[in-house]
Amino acid sequence: MILRILLFIFAALPVAAESHLTPMLPLPEDKAADWPAIGRVFDPKNPNRGFCSGALVAPNLVLTAGHCAGGTASKDRDAQTVFLAGAFNSTVFASRRIVERIRHPDYRKSGQHSPEADIGLWKLDSPITDITPLPLGRPQQDTLALLGYHRLAPYRLSGRTDCPVRKAAADLFVLGCRVISGNSGSPVLQLGPDGAELVGVVSSQSGGDAIAVSIGPWSRTNIAIHRSDAP
Repeated sequence: MILRILLFIFAALPVAAESHLTPMLPLPEDKAADWPAIGRVFDPKNPNRGFCSGALVAPNLVLTAGHCAGGTASKDRDAQTVFLAGAFNSTVFASRRIVERIRHPDYRKSGQHSPEADIGLWKLDSPITDITPLPLGRPQQDTLALLGYHRLAPYRLSGRTDCPVRKAAADLFVLGCRVISGNSGSPVLQLGPDGAELVGVVSSQSGGDAIAVSIGPWSRTNIAIHRSDAP
């Protein structure tokens, strides 16, 4: 499986273009405000540590990368690791503690990074009821949007809506938009006349291209299992 994934990734990589290697730029404030369901994790006890992005898919659930959902989360009320929804500079739409991390069981099953299973959930201590979660979809377009937070603009939503799909397979697809540290877990969105659908999650990168995991049965099942509209 790992060899198949690696062959898929390297076969997908085109000759790098200058724009393709440029980190995604922050959105203007009015455009960023259109995406309150997208946010990032933050630990105020260690604010300089690496972070991940994620997107609200149920009032109490955030979809992110599996390598961002590893380890455990404390149910202690004094625990400070939080999801900042719609963060823009010093303001946020909502802030919730992460009380549980749920990772795809096949991630690191072989002891190594498993791109095709690099997906997980953050469960929040209480629902966010004033933000509409992003609905799930399946990629059907040649150009997709990628939005998230990264280390060069940690409190500004960055992204593009014109990321070309370089290569697609059942579990993974490659986008021609650059991702860097912090973009892990960023949602890949399909934009249409009825709004946006979340169709993938950023796992990693190769040669500047974003490698994204498709939203599969595990994600849909576990969102249904762990979803709750009550604290």
